[in-house]
Amino acid sequence: MKSAVIRILVPTLLIVTAIAWIQGGTIWMPTWMSNLGRRIDLSEVATARLAIGILFAVAVSISLLSARQRLGPFIARTSLVLFAFCSVATIASVMAASPTSAGLAPIIVPGLGLVISLLLYFGIDRMKDAHSADPSTASPPTASRGTIWVGAAFLTVWVLAIGTAARIPIADNAGTRQAGDSGIVLDPVLWQGKVLPDTGLSRLVPMLTARTLEGRAVIVIYSPECAHCRELFDKYFAVATPDLRVLAVSIPPAPGSVAVTGDNLGPIACQDCEHFSLPTGKTYLVKSPTVVVVENGRVTCATDNDFKTCLDAITSPAAAPVATPDGTSSTTP
Repeated sequence: MKSAVIRILVPTLLIVTAIAWIQGGTIWMPTWMSNLGRRIDLSEVATARLAIGILFAVAVSISLLSARQRLGPFIARTSLVLFAFCSVATIASVMAASPTSAGLAPIIVPGLGLVISLLLYFGIDRMKDAHSADPSTASPPTASRGTIWVGAAFLTVWVLAIGTAARIPIADNAGTRQAGDSGIVLDPVLWQGKVLPDTGLSRLVPMLTARTLEGRAVIVIYSPECAHCRELFDKYFAVATPDLRVLAVSIPPAPGSVAVTGDNLGPIACQDCEHFSLPTGKTYLVKSPTVVVVENGRVTCATDNDFKTCLDAITSPAAAPVATPDGTSSTTP
């Protein structure tokens, strides 16, 4: 039974996890892993491909080396310990990021992975088979030539697995994710440093990609009924800024919502803005307003609260009207 755990069950756990990552895309990537990849200048897609390649490589390596009395179990135990650690880290990050109303649902998958990895780990130690218990059936020492071939095969498996994983199409959907049947979560924190199509925002408003490929552009995601949003437009965009394209993306009403008196505040004050809207029929979970600065197609700043950091260096506040002696008004910077 012990050899079956090492040869079949542990590789199966790793392969199933890798396949789930391929199917789910970067939305399955925990925040801690995404941040770890960012520290070594890897995008979410590159980090996911590297993790998938490692999972496949370890799974094949365990299967190939399961017959070796020490090396196979050692690799299996080590991979299970790391898998359990990753599951715990994922549970911690999910609990920190999920609202209290979400309950236990977000941690079911990583919790299940933690339980399975621990069961397999202790199964390797406790499930003794007759072959391993009988000293007369122990495998003879491996010749040095055989060890060289095992090492070469081990290296080949890792190179092929990681090289193949680098070509697997992974959906980069960490910045936009589903929340129920009609809800979409927009997370600008994850957009920093990405090209715009990788944020998921371009899938919602495809025209944004073409409008941000060259030069500097500011995308403002706002609600038409948001007074704070209007203050932001009044301060930064009431007067056109040279060499800056402003893309105002409105958030449509949630399905089934009822407009109340006073909701219609009229058009926003934004000279030369280009106006877009997120697709209707969805509930968007995003703080309004959200500001995204894009330079030559890449997000350089994304925030839903620290607007000064993103905007003060690239815009001048809207000019204030000043009365003149003849009764007309002019503006001063």
